[in-house]
Amino acid sequence: MSSTSTALTIQSLFPAVRNAGIGQSGTTAGKVFVGIDFGTSTTVISVAQLIGGPEAPIQVQPVWTEQLQADGIGTESADKLPSVIAWNGEKLLIGNGAAELKHQLKRGVNVWYSFKMELGEDLGSKYFNSELKRNHPVATILKPTDAATVFFTYLKKQLDQHLDKLGSRPQVEYAVSIPASFEANQRRDLLDSLAAAGIKLGSQALIDEPNAAFLSYLVASTATERGAQLLLTPDYPIHLLVFDFGAGTCDVSVLEVGTALQGTYSKNLAISRFEKLGGDDVDRLIALRVLLPQLLEENGVSIKDFRTPQINKGILPRLLKAAEELKIRLCKQVAMEMQTASELPMVAGSETAVTLGTPIEVFLPKHQLTLKQPRLSYREFRELMGTFTGKAGRTTARQEGQDEFVSIFSPVESALKKAGLAKSEVDYVLLIGGSAKNPYIQQALAAYFDDSELIIPQDLQTHVAAGAAIHSLIYNGFGKNIIQPIVSEPLLIVTKGGQPEVLVKAGTRIPCEPVVLDELVTQRDGQAQIEIPICVSSTDKVLQVLKVFAPANQPFKAGTPIRLECSISADKLVHVQATVNGQVVRVEPMNPFANRALSTAERMLYQAERNANIAAEQQGGKPAQSTLYKLFQAYEFADNHLRAAETLELIQELYPTNDYHNNIGYHYDMAGHRDKGQHWYEQAYLRSPAPVTAFNLAMSFRYTKPARYEELMEEVLRMDPSYPYAPHYYGEHLMKRGDGRGRPLVQKAFDIFNARFEAGTLGSNDYHRLADCARILGDKATAERVESSAPTRQEKGLYDDENLAQLRDNTGLAKL
Repeated sequence: MSSTSTALTIQSLFPAVRNAGIGQSGTTAGKVFVGIDFGTSTTVISVAQLIGGPEAPIQVQPVWTEQLQADGIGTESADKLPSVIAWNGEKLLIGNGAAELKHQLKRGVNVWYSFKMELGEDLGSKYFNSELKRNHPVATILKPTDAATVFFTYLKKQLDQHLDKLGSRPQVEYAVSIPASFEANQRRDLLDSLAAAGIKLGSQALIDEPNAAFLSYLVASTATERGAQLLLTPDYPIHLLVFDFGAGTCDVSVLEVGTALQGTYSKNLAISRFEKLGGDDVDRLIALRVLLPQLLEENGVSIKDFRTPQINKGILPRLLKAAEELKIRLCKQVAMEMQTASELPMVAGSETAVTLGTPIEVFLPKHQLTLKQPRLSYREFRELMGTFTGKAGRTTARQEGQDEFVSIFSPVESALKKAGLAKSEVDYVLLIGGSAKNPYIQQALAAYFDDSELIIPQDLQTHVAAGAAIHSLIYNGFGKNIIQPIVSEPLLIVTKGGQPEVLVKAGTRIPCEPVVLDELVTQRDGQAQIEIPICVSSTDKVLQVLKVFAPANQPFKAGTPIRLECSISADKLVHVQATVNGQVVRVEPMNPFANRALSTAERMLYQAERNANIAAEQQGGKPAQSTLYKLFQAYEFADNHLRAAETLELIQELYPTNDYHNNIGYHYDMAGHRDKGQHWYEQAYLRSPAPVTAFNLAMSFRYTKPARYEELMEEVLRMDPSYPYAPHYYGEHLMKRGDGRGRPLVQKAFDIFNARFEAGTLGSNDYHRLADCARILGDKATAERVESSAPTRQEKGLYDDENLAQLRDNTGLAKL
């Protein structure tokens, strides 16, 4: 920095706050400015005031709330409110008492947490087994927005009680912080829940969490002189990267602060894309890779002895509390011995283990498991943290892709790329959020940003709420917005041929004036409808398909003009409308099923899960057979064989008159659970001896019990000589043994498959079997011809390419 550099303060960004006269002009008189940091694990409320003379700083104080203890009787007051709700059968607990019961009760049944991260996902009655059912006299919690509403209602009551102590009830002005990468559907659910709880927000009262932390840090560093002050020079602007790492989100915001003719300015350059990444994911990875194997080994069982829902809902929740405690103990010890943020102490990689003094007990219908001494070594923890501090990307921890973990450098590099900055151009990195206390995270950031100054405030958890309160004061009191919010990802539409067209660029300041695109036309005569897929970030993530239907018997002509208009409100809610021949069609707001790009199979799965949840809630918690079967079909379509098998097994248990034994065995077998597959094949064969059940059971013994394999294959041949699968595999088996019966059997299978192939009736799964038979018989040419003509699965898209619009070219004619 040059010798003329000065410390950056909130006053330099907004000089009006130094004028006590403005503070007394009536815009702030009789008002209380409240900021709410609604966190995944912890919520904090703060109040900001402007008191004193011209140079008086903004004063921010936390609001303490009364919280019932776990026994439902005693209370305690605290400035941090755990974002947890529990129902003990008599009383509703919110806060510390609920948090103590978090891993003792059943999630979604009588305890709810991390519901912030579930906002925006339209899965119907997600908590269909909830004890707080519809029309319950105390509360109703059937979906994440219900939980958020109950939580905010309690929070507002506590705030009102706090304000009553001040004497006359002042007018309350709110601001609420949210993850910078929260998208339209998530913001909508949050706003709806706040409004239902009686917390009304102005049009720009939401503030991105990293930006709120930046405002708070400016005030705190000026007032206390403990924090490193940001230095500003007139020569060039400074670039600040705010790394906000909480329990459920990792938000990265890149800010530019500089001087211009009008004075000091600040603006958002970029914010990271949404990633489900937080301290909760660290806990889950510890539970999955360390504590779960310890539990299974100590009790002499295998992970294959349990269905996925049993692991996710019965076992892992009992391990997560221990995982979190072990993590905290290790982090505290490492932090105590750290000399600088850039270098971890020797203990961080040692074999020394931290243990808990209390055992973990897990009770399941068929199992009672005990882990006497949960333990985690420093070396194990450092290796696990490598998942989160390694190169940008994802790591899958379990089969079927059920547990994906993201590196912190995915959002970091996402934000830098959108800001157009190299990491060396970042002057300061400000750490915020409880999970940023983790010394392994700090060391990784210090090493990555080796040319930047790392700023680690003393209290990383209260800055966001304080910043929200400061934003409330400045915005609601003076009508100013110090940091203008921006669009985090581009909005696109898909035109003919799958070509994307940018509707709103990433980085666009919001609220933005309506963006008009009038270069669209219909692509052909006789077009009965127009489909305009609206996407965010890429064409893989379709938010909505806007459809315009032609009047009856009057289809659109080729080249019919289409006018598209898009606007984004201050709260990042997206409104889109299309006009064709005077006909107006609107879509508002966007409502994707999830907050990430989804394939067609994944969309089908979300829809099936939603329908199953709704039906289960309507039937008192018991899923309907029809919706469960559709859920099975969705898993099958997505090639998630494990969940397909488990869903069919659940149907078989709930509705035992069915006979899905063979299919259950098949999907377990395809998922790699050979023992379970064999068990269900055995049951299917005993219930109904037939070629298919005998064949599948035989194949399960192919490499383990050759005699039993041969016995069953011979039985299949006797049952149905025209069944081609047995002669294919059994014939190959005999040929390898030098048995002369083998080749004629393979030839027989080839003839059956080939006849179907020539007739066009060969099943899609049998092309590779026909090719295999041809190769066994030495007919390579036929094998290659069959393989080249094998059909590929055509997924049904969300829109028809023939109905898409297309762009005009410069001559005014439609592009072909």
